[in-house]
Amino acid sequence: QSTPQLFSKSALESDGARLFTHAVFEEFQEEYKCSTNTLTSRGFSESNNMELNTVKDALRNRNFIVQYNPGTLESSCTCKLFERRGVPCRHILWIYLGNGLEKIPESSFAKRWTKDALRDIKSNHKGCVGVGDVDIIDKKQIEMTKLWSEVHETMGVLIGREKEHVEDLCKLIKEFREKLLPSVPPMTKHQELEELFGCATNNEITILPPKISKNKGSGKRMLSNKAKVVACASKPKRMCNNCKQMAHHDKRNCPNPFVERPPQNVDDEEEEEEEEEEENEEDELED
Repeated sequence: QSTPQLFSKSALESDGARLFTHAVFEEFQEEYKCSTNTLTSRGFSESNNMELNTVKDALRNRNFIVQYNPGTLESSCTCKLFERRGVPCRHILWIYLGNGLEKIPESSFAKRWTKDALRDIKSNHKGCVGVGDVDIIDKKQIEMTKLWSEVHETMGVLIGREKEHVEDLCKLIKEFREKLLPSVPPMTKHQELEELFGCATNNEITILPPKISKNKGSGKRMLSNKAKVVACASKPKRMCNNCKQMAHHDKRNCPNPFVERPPQNVDDEEEEEEEEEEENEEDELED
């Protein structure tokens, strides 16, 4: 990988460029820039071999407390950036710069953000095994690595050879695989599912109808226009107080214009009101 562009000639920033991946180094470099421009000291004290530094952040207008152990180089900050992101914060870097550190301590970065995070057992074309961060090497894994190396070398030799040589190699591999695997008939779909889930399938499946829930408004159906006409035609006709005709409407929804009539006696008005109330009651009962 290429070396990213550095902000300064500081050994601490150079160590971050060597240590972190490019994406994480951009975040680290931003924290390093802020540590050199926006921070000032507001207090210092010691307690149990720990240095307590109060650092003021001008961008956030807040004070943060950094605990630093000069013996073990362990540090922590109240901003909790390292716990959240795995990258040392600007306040911790400011303490490192003040103490003249040239390398980032191992306790101040998460290994998953480093360039060596994927180091593991590696093999070359000769079958040699290179050990990175693995302490205990599995012998079977080493032999598998050697086997893959032999396969790659053999495939390289077969390039440009006759077709018969490739067929002979395929035949040898197939015979060796059949010798390792026992002669087992192919599994059915049910057997594959049983092996996948680790339990036998039930041949008898009983599905019961779901329970009917009675919600508000359930059981009613909106009628179509045709059904409304048929239902209205089946009702008996009655006298309309407006047009004085036998029809399926009353004075409230009469299609004819309002007919003005001369004033009547009080008894007649009471009779009309009683008739209208009776019609309203009949409509409610029919609905």
